[in-house]
Amino acid sequence: MQMSHRLQGVLFEPETYKTISKNHNLIAFVFEVPLLLRVLKAAGNNAADSLEVKLAMRTMSGGPSSQSVSRPYLTFASKGHNLNMTQDLPVSKPYTAAQIDELNRVKEVTQLCLFYVDLQGEIHRLQAIAEKMKGISSTLTLSITRTGDLHVQVSGSSVQLGAEVRGLPVAPLSQGSSATPLRADSSEERLKESAQNNDALTACIQQKHFAKSLQSSQLTQPAQLYCGIAETGYVHFMFVYKDPMKDAGFDDDISLSYQLPVRDA
Repeated sequence: MQMSHRLQGVLFEPETYKTISKNHNLIAFVFEVPLLLRVLKAAGNNAADSLEVKLAMRTMSGGPSSQSVSRPYLTFASKGHNLNMTQDLPVSKPYTAAQIDELNRVKEVTQLCLFYVDLQGEIHRLQAIAEKMKGISSTLTLSITRTGDLHVQVSGSSVQLGAEVRGLPVAPLSQGSSATPLRADSSEERLKESAQNNDALTACIQQKHFAKSLQSSQLTQPAQLYCGIAETGYVHFMFVYKDPMKDAGFDDDISLSYQLPVRDA
């Protein structure tokens, strides 16, 4: 499961942010999210006026051999009235240039899928559907159509359950307008007809990945939640947020997306 979240221009005070590296001034590493949450909660609980962070090396004892080793850390300094608190967050060895290039490649979100359907208006309904289905199978079959329909199906040893959500917005608009109108009466027949018209895409994914993507929408409240299926083998969830400083328009500085791996049906 590939997740990327970009925050740009909203985290740091102007002229205080500086990153220098040999690879286009990009630095990447791995850390434990619960440790970062602990640092952020500590700063909030102590009413910090500012929170400074820098990447640093710390010399540590090597253990029984008594050899010193240098390890990378993110050092957080919380400052405020009667507050001067420093916390170190251990991180992995920084990525190589090749690893950073690969990371940038897999998180690229421009024109990944032929078309998307917007799930945000039906998020509570979809969560209820996922809750009913989770006890039947660990995987589900997801289908989307250019006509704005979403189909989810699960199969167990003795039961099959399916659901259809119709009338979802399609993006780009040209894809939705090019769809062949459906004549079938039942959900199963409509999906079959869409497939015959080359207007449907289908993928098998893990239930838990689908549920977590929907939960992220409930927690972060995007204006739109686009779902697409890429021909290269994953389901793409893309979250779009409104600009809180404007009555209309979207915030290009904040983005969140998931790439869910496709399983064999």
